[in-house]
Amino acid sequence: MASTAPLTNDTGAPGAPAETAVLTRVGDPNRPGMRLGRTLFKLVYGSDPHPSDGQMAEIRRQMCAGDPLADAVVAMYAELPAGQGRQLLDQALTQGIDSIDKPPTALRDLFAHIDHEPVWLDRDKLNLACDVSHRVGLAGELVLRNLSLMGGYMGAAAAKPLVFTAQLDRRTAGRLVETSKFWIDVTTRGGLERHADGFRSAVRVRLMHAQVRAMLRQSDKWDPGWGAPINQWDAMATILEFSSIFLTGLRAIGYLFSKQEREAVIHLWRYVGYLMGVDERLLPASEADSMRALYHVTATICEPDEDTRRLGQALADATWQFADDSFFSQRLARLEYNLRVGYTRYVLGDEAGDRLGLPRTLAKYAWPAQIPLRVGAELVRIGVPGLNRALVSLGQRARQKQFPQQVQRHRADTSFTPVTRLAR
Repeated sequence: MASTAPLTNDTGAPGAPAETAVLTRVGDPNRPGMRLGRTLFKLVYGSDPHPSDGQMAEIRRQMCAGDPLADAVVAMYAELPAGQGRQLLDQALTQGIDSIDKPPTALRDLFAHIDHEPVWLDRDKLNLACDVSHRVGLAGELVLRNLSLMGGYMGAAAAKPLVFTAQLDRRTAGRLVETSKFWIDVTTRGGLERHADGFRSAVRVRLMHAQVRAMLRQSDKWDPGWGAPINQWDAMATILEFSSIFLTGLRAIGYLFSKQEREAVIHLWRYVGYLMGVDERLLPASEADSMRALYHVTATICEPDEDTRRLGQALADATWQFADDSFFSQRLARLEYNLRVGYTRYVLGDEAGDRLGLPRTLAKYAWPAQIPLRVGAELVRIGVPGLNRALVSLGQRARQKQFPQQVQRHRADTSFTPVTRLAR
């Protein structure tokens, strides 16, 4: 990881021992199941990823840390007439903080952070990462949904905010479309410039998370043993889902990426994480950093529970929500369902598939079987001039064509407005 310097919690003070002492969500990094991953990491990266005692203490603090700047803005919302706080946020996003006469201190502090461009930001890397993200086409969506999201459910505590807000079990399709909106915005060339859609979406999602965090903190059903809702550690893990896990899931089915391309994807999501309030010291600065952070997340993940199964089944069943009632569409949905479930079982393993409530299917074997064909196609892409650019353009057009239809059909909220009440 980039650093192990102490974070601050949502009061601005170092994570208190009293908070970390009640944590029940921390997995055992010494469990036998981590041995293979530890050995492979040593072979590939030449160092031992096993977290030290000091790093474990820091991880616990991160699990109890919120986002001080965004949390202060949400507290400001509560002091203003309904809707006025969001209006001020939107005005500052579209016109700049200086367009507001005497802006509240919390809002000014937030924009002092997001308007500050990190010295490490490299726009060439951002552009390359955008091209890589769109070049893989629909395979990227497969990985994000059926590896990144599914894998995230295996840590029961991290998934609790989704359960409490019913965002991925009662309105699964709509939530997936909204996530797609966010992904498209931040992976479009120029999307992370100050007044572009990706920049605004990242900040709006940040505030949405802060509002949900405030609701959950006030709920008497939130277990302090789970840490802070949508905490720093889980937020960093989410960045990994879109970056290193995304790349790993694609490479597992035969896609090829140069080191320059892999580093570019990590870089893009480093900046997205910065805009979304993940502490800079947590954000991986390289592929090796990212994989070490992923090892730490895996080593400390808690056990799945019944909510893991509910979320996994709901996400798998979302395939049917994107199909119409025609015979042909239903048959295609059945094929897609089996292939997606098979992919999850292929990359996460049958034990995880069982815990997620997914049926066993022979489609699992289709994914490794097609690797030689995919690698062959990738070698052609690399060797034929202009083909890479053509695939990037094809992927962009496919997204632009499909996305508006999905938004309309599923009545997705692409303004990232948080829920107003908890479902549990």
